[in-house]
Amino acid sequence: MSRHRKEAPRSSAGKGSRITSLILLIISLAVLFYPIVATVLADYQNSEAARRYDEEVGEAATPEIIEQLRQRASDYNAELWATDHPVRKEDPEDPIYQDYKQQLLSSDQSETMARIQIPDVGIDLPIYHGTTEGILYRGAGHMYNSDLPIGEDSSTSVITAHTGMVNASMFDNLGKLKEGQPVYISVLGEKLRYRMTGSQVVKPEHYEAVTYEPGVDKIVLITCTPYGINSDRLLVTAVRDYSPITEDEVPSGWQLQLSW
Repeated sequence: MSRHRKEAPRSSAGKGSRITSLILLIISLAVLFYPIVATVLADYQNSEAARRYDEEVGEAATPEIIEQLRQRASDYNAELWATDHPVRKEDPEDPIYQDYKQQLLSSDQSETMARIQIPDVGIDLPIYHGTTEGILYRGAGHMYNSDLPIGEDSSTSVITAHTGMVNASMFDNLGKLKEGQPVYISVLGEKLRYRMTGSQVVKPEHYEAVTYEPGVDKIVLITCTPYGINSDRLLVTAVRDYSPITEDEVPSGWQLQLSW
């Protein structure tokens, strides 16, 4: 008569160890991929905010209102030139700053002055007034007392955004922009094209690196460098290209482009 050996009961401790290992693996993967997922989501949200700006201008502003806003912005720029673009801090109590904060807003609900798109390096951001930390965590900021970006001759508009944020790419890819590649500014229902002409790295206090040239319409894009250290500033200059813009030249919405 054959004898049957009884199977030893499975160790509950071994089963628990496998479950613990699986949980730790899932947690490790979540920690690993969180910055990527968060960045993609934030970039999409920023692009959507920029796209909505274009829609708001089309829906909320009549041609008469747009012309009034453009003329008011032109008068503002003329005053900057007459006073040689003095350096002023962003003081909420200053009436001049309060006037600046209302420039280029198509409605009482609007907070965005313009939109910047650089398709070749995956940048699509709303542009807000000023460069405070609260602004630069939401998108790009327009430097107070630089010219408003309305496409006038003899204007220099300075636009800045962060590099190296954990959960948004912002201007991470700005250093990859090559000479001749386009930068688009949407403002008051008009799209302006600029082309990258050069870049330089300067110290944060090197204010004279931003120049204002008669007869030249340009933008200067600023971000921190080197990546993760942020001891210096990268300045990228782009000069206006007046040739016609085709309908399919600029993407209407978000484009996925990671930093690596």
